[in-house]
Amino acid sequence: LFEEFAVCRQVECSKVGPCTAELRPTKFAGTKFVVSIYQHVGDRRTQEDRFAVVPRLDPASEACAFFGVFDGTVGDFASENVKDLVVPALLHTPGWRALRQQQSAANGAGEGGSSSVEQERVLEGAMRDTYRAVDTALLDRCAKSTQHYATCTAVTLLLVGDLLVIGHLGDSRIVLGKDNDGSGSIIGEQMTIDHKPDMDNERQRIERCGGMVEHLTNHCNKPFIRGGDFLMRKKLGEQPMQLQYSRAFGAKDLKIFGLSSNPDIRIVRLGSPSYRDVKIAILASDGLWDVISAQQAVLVAQEAIQRGDSPAEALVQLALEESRRQARADNITAVCISFD
Repeated sequence: LFEEFAVCRQVECSKVGPCTAELRPTKFAGTKFVVSIYQHVGDRRTQEDRFAVVPRLDPASEACAFFGVFDGTVGDFASENVKDLVVPALLHTPGWRALRQQQSAANGAGEGGSSSVEQERVLEGAMRDTYRAVDTALLDRCAKSTQHYATCTAVTLLLVGDLLVIGHLGDSRIVLGKDNDGSGSIIGEQMTIDHKPDMDNERQRIERCGGMVEHLTNHCNKPFIRGGDFLMRKKLGEQPMQLQYSRAFGAKDLKIFGLSSNPDIRIVRLGSPSYRDVKIAILASDGLWDVISAQQAVLVAQEAIQRGDSPAEALVQLALEESRRQARADNITAVCISFD
């Protein structure tokens, strides 16, 4: 497994200051896209965001890549481990191995490989298996390191040929910028829906598992998932968790109370009628999406690309400005992919 992973190393950012790391816009050999990354600690004392970017998952393919952003809570233990676990977990899934074997056999025979419907089904299964394996491995590491409260959100993008496989947990998001009518006017579309505890399906699962959903007045009346009788558990000397999102990696304390690591998966085919000309994909933590809309994000990214600047840096710098007008800036991480 790790010999296979060594072929597709993750991209590393350069430190450009005590609070900042970046990858300038880069087109890696054998790929058809340009990647930029920018990360800032904001006004927090520590950086709990992490990312994973592997431009070439399969050395034999120029359109096979992985991108992910992971936002940690209660320290960086969960996000630090998840960014290292996720790609090896994907490569080890039965679905991914079967897909590669089918493709290799088809290439050798000069055929087209599995049908598009079958490919989508296999890729969705591989992504679900990946998230499941990562959560199991993380919880095991948390137990060994007594990090019982460590948790993180996730948003991932797997590029395989003309397919974009999007997965997510929590409130990190991915946005696509597309120019379907050829006018040059780019339209932003949010591809994920935040997992909030007070959504009907989320609340039902939480309450069915014995958890609670509370709107906390000291947190602007935002909904939180809590485990069982929160106040009673505190009186008994426990340290129960509460989170603003209802799906995540880790968080052992809340898993039995309905916190889920089952991702929402969405698959988009590039070139299809609704996604005829996708120009940009943006993955980012909630520090960016709390203050920047999907449409604003793709316009800022497009303008930065046209100037020859880093779209990821432009987005993070704007988010810092907007956040500080309102209060304090959160950790912010943005990964931008612009397609040829």
